Amino acid sequence: MLTMIARAAAGLVVLLLATTGLVRACSAPTCANGLAYQTYGPGQARILAVFVHGDVSSGGPADYMYRYAQSFAAGRRDVAAVALLRPGYYDRAGSRSSGSDNGRSDTFDAGSIRTIAGAIRELKAKYGARRVIALGHSAGAGALGVIAGNSGGLLDGVVLVSCPCDVPAWRASRGGRRAFSSLSPVDYVGGVPPSTAIVAATGASDDNTRPALAEAYVARARAAGRNARVEIVAGGHGFGGVAGPSVRALAGMAR
Repeated sequence: MLTMIARAAAGLVVLLLATTGLVRACSAPTCANGLAYQTYGPGQARILAVFVHGDVSSGGPADYMYRYAQSFAAGRRDVAAVALLRPGYYDRAGSRSSGSDNGRSDTFDAGSIRTIAGAIRELKAKYGARRVIALGHSAGAGALGVIAGNSGGLLDGVVLVSCPCDVPAWRASRGGRRAFSSLSPVDYVGGVPPSTAIVAATGASDDNTRPALAEAYVARARAAGRNARVEIVAGGHGFGGVAGPSVRALAGMAR
C-alpha cells in the first residue's frame, strides 16, 4: 500500500512539474539519444565512466548516481563521468528522459537497452573517449550486462551491482508469475569480448537480487573464458550500502 501511495505521489509531482513548465524535455546539450544526463569532469577525456541507476520502485527522482559520478570524476584528469537517466525517469531538478519507465517495473527490455546503448555511443563520441567503463545498479546492471554482450565491445569494463542477471531465476526467487520482457545478461555472456572486465557485486544480505544470481552469472562467464569475478560485500539491495566496493571496482578499470 505504501509503495502504491509513493508511486501515486511521484506521478502527481511529475504532473505538477509538467503543468508548471518545470519539467524539461530532454534536449541538447544534456541529452544523448533521448536520455537526460548529468556530466562531471573534462569536456574531452580518454575514459568515459557511465553510471546507471536502478528502478527506484518507491517513486521519486532517480538521480542518486549523480553524487557518485561527481566524486568519481574528481581528481581524475582523463576521466569524464556521466550519470544517465533511463527512459521515462527524471531528476529533482526537473530534467527527464524521453520514453516510458513502464511503471518502474520490467524496465530493461530490448527497446530500453537499445536506447541506453545508443546514448553511451553518442557520449563516447562527444567526449572523444577511447575507453568506456560503466557501473549499473539493479535494473541498470541488468541493462549494462546485456549491452556488454550485444553491443560490439562498446564497454571495456562493467560493474554489475545487485544484478538480476538471470531474469527467470530472479523472478522465481521473488514469486513472480507474470511474463517479463526484460532481457537476461546471462544469455549474452558469449558476446562479451574476452578483454572486457566484469565485476558482479552484490550485498550479502540482499534479499531482492540474491548473491546466488551474481555467482551463477560469473560462473557462466568464466566458463566461457571471460574476465569476470564476483564480489559479495556487506550490505543489502540499496546502492548506498554497497557503493564503496562497487565504485572501487570501477576505479580499478579506469586505467
